Amino acid sequence: MSVPSLSIPNSSKGRVLIMITGFLFGLLGLILAWASGWDSASLGLWLSGACLAAGLVMVILASVLHSCRILGGLFWIVVNGWVFAGLMLAGEGVFRFVGHDFEAIDGRTRDKRDAYPLCFQLPDQPLPEVFFQRAGPAEWTGRPLGDLLRARRGKDRAYEDEKPITLKYDPDGFRNPAELKDWDVVVVGDSFVESGYLPEDQLLTSVAARESGLRVRNLGQVNTGTYAQIRFLQRFGRAPSCRRSVLVFYDGNDVIDVEQEWRDLKRNRQDGWRPSREPVPQRSLALAAYRALRTGLAFAPPRTFQDAWLISGGREQPITLRPAPMPVDPSRMTEDQSLALQQALAEYATAASALGLAPTLLYLPSNNRTYHGLLRFSERADPQARDWVPGDLPDWVRERCKRLGIRFVDACPALREAAERGVLVYNPILDTHLNAEGSRIVGQVLAAALKGPDDANPAGAQEAP
Repeated sequence: MSVPSLSIPNSSKGRVLIMITGFLFGLLGLILAWASGWDSASLGLWLSGACLAAGLVMVILASVLHSCRILGGLFWIVVNGWVFAGLMLAGEGVFRFVGHDFEAIDGRTRDKRDAYPLCFQLPDQPLPEVFFQRAGPAEWTGRPLGDLLRARRGKDRAYEDEKPITLKYDPDGFRNPAELKDWDVVVVGDSFVESGYLPEDQLLTSVAARESGLRVRNLGQVNTGTYAQIRFLQRFGRAPSCRRSVLVFYDGNDVIDVEQEWRDLKRNRQDGWRPSREPVPQRSLALAAYRALRTGLAFAPPRTFQDAWLISGGREQPITLRPAPMPVDPSRMTEDQSLALQQALAEYATAASALGLAPTLLYLPSNNRTYHGLLRFSERADPQARDWVPGDLPDWVRERCKRLGIRFVDACPALREAAERGVLVYNPILDTHLNAEGSRIVGQVLAAALKGPDDANPAGAQEAP
């Protein structure tokens, strides 16, 4: 396109327009930098730098240049920039007015979670109160850990040999074989029980079933706490032969999850509020353009998630530690956390009793606890993970279980013993759930607890006194 005129109709007004535009570019740059969280891997931060630089150049040139021809060219660029901004603003208004959804595919708003393997997507089918379950039946085939690492732009090579697996979920949205119609034991828990990155025969519940000879139903689902798991038990745990229930408690985040669910329940009971996980339509032209630019540039550089080494058994193995928030020490629990967890355990005991089930709690430690004292940290390690010291949460939970008549089974000793021999019992990189070996160990601990009478002391487990 040729420039029709390189002269400024009114030199002083032209300079003012250029300087105002420069200052606005600078302001936009600061806003983008703030919105990006000053993250150097964010396209927003680099765009903010470009805006700040462009704004500074405009102000300087408008202040010091005397050539009308050069200023005319700059003035022409600024005017056309304002025209483009006006067209974008008009388009923004039109698309919002007509309700166009830039994320719609086949009439359905695309959920950004769809980029992740199924086991890492949040359940979004509403249950009563404030809870959700995964839709079923469902099936997904792929490499869960490798696909997760790729979605997060990881460059670690931990899962290069991972084989594709097919995950199948029953009509209720849980990982159970279709032929399971009756069971002896029901196990509720979060993603550690779901274990959507492991084949069905390697689930801790599958191992426990083989080792004990009992039929075990798996009611594990990602992103749930004890209150949600109690609802799963009440709604999906009943069976003619079922006499035992197991609540799997993960010390990495269950205290925090329980507190959040407790707060959500209180709010729901006060005013009927409930959360929503429906994807929100994206009607902004500007945001669509930004996302297209970000995708086109593929700007976020690959990164490594390895931040420590497990040093045991005569070797060093690269791992990722579970980052903050860290497992909560009872001495640092807030009043709400303590109350929420005690109420949740009491509700679990009551729910199991109402179903005629003997309640058990299986305590699962985070990799921070299992590997503590066996680690060498890299400079990328989360400072909170580096400085964390195991507290007495297992003993705190054990004591509350004893008061409520809940059998307590501790998987910590068996996992720790394996770690001290140099065995990785959690996925090594990015994801910090139990790997196949850790799942096997925990499944055996659970099976030993399920064999014989409820007051038996299983091998590899610590029973409440």
